[in-house]
Amino acid sequence: MSDSARVIRFPARRRQAALIDPEVASTRAREYLSASTEARSEGGLVRQLREPDFLSAVCRLLREELNTAPRTVAKESAAIYDLLLAGEVKCGVFDEHEFFLGETALLSAGSLRLLGDRDAAECWLDRAEAGYRHTINPAPPLAQVAYLRLAIRYDKRQYREVLELLPSALKSFDVLGLPVEAGKARFLRAMTFKELSRHGEALAELESLKNFLAQGTDLGLHGQVLIETSAYAYGQGRKSEAACDLRRALVLLEQAGRTIGVAHVHVTLGELLRNEGNLSEAVESYRRGSASYLSLGSLAIASYVRVLTAETLLAADRPREAEWEILQALPTIEEQKMVPEGFAAVALLRESVKRRKTDPNALRELREHLQKQN
Repeated sequence: MSDSARVIRFPARRRQAALIDPEVASTRAREYLSASTEARSEGGLVRQLREPDFLSAVCRLLREELNTAPRTVAKESAAIYDLLLAGEVKCGVFDEHEFFLGETALLSAGSLRLLGDRDAAECWLDRAEAGYRHTINPAPPLAQVAYLRLAIRYDKRQYREVLELLPSALKSFDVLGLPVEAGKARFLRAMTFKELSRHGEALAELESLKNFLAQGTDLGLHGQVLIETSAYAYGQGRKSEAACDLRRALVLLEQAGRTIGVAHVHVTLGELLRNEGNLSEAVESYRRGSASYLSLGSLAIASYVRVLTAETLLAADRPREAEWEILQALPTIEEQKMVPEGFAAVALLRESVKRRKTDPNALRELREHLQKQN
């Protein structure tokens, strides 16, 4: 037999690195994530990251918290990535090390995108791609990287590029047998159609997804789809159907632990109530939404919702409460330079609030600038 015909002998697990029971791995992963940085080092907990089953459990727990605690996920995943990259922890004996470099980087990218830091998210996607590229089967995770890149393009309002590149991502998910990821890509396509005012195509995609997801494939995504179909139903005068979809969305998103989706429902409901002239209930719904965004650490979006709340309070002849909402929102708007082109409106609004006579035109102008960003 020639040398070229020999079967390659890949490294195998060492005997002492036996499989860990999934429940034991999850328990140990929770203990690790709940411990302080000092306790992890002094107690030798960091050494557990060398075990693929343990590290897989840690990543799974972080993934579950992505939509409820993105700031924590960003911090924890970046810390583990740094340990792996520096060689302080060597995980596994084959391609596990590179795989988990990709996994932790992808978790960082996803959480930072939710927090609105798109530039940092894209940098982490580069790191994720670099890790996954050196694994035995890179196609599935690289397809997820490609999808998240498209989601960031959507956030940047690069809609035509999203529509051009989405078919490739959808084909990858279909070929690889990833229906949940394919559903997310279809939802992204529907939202892109909506932003381009191609409402017939958007609604057709959403209704198709709504029927597919009714099977219980993905509760969180189903809830997001219902938020969008409720908006279309309301616009077409089917108000009871819109309210029904929103209530169902709220239940599904709470069951899925999607705090960011729950926040979106409250804001959407606030808009519907405001359009109906039910200003008091609209204010309460907006406030629940901003509180949810604050709990996630999404300060920019929370500030935008507070501006919406202030506008509604002014319309309800509650100027003192409106001033309080504005004063809570302005520091974040200014610190994060959310509306550099709306600087004059911010200055005028701050001065009018200082004089206890809020300028509704300045408030409206600020809201319009923020709306373009959110």
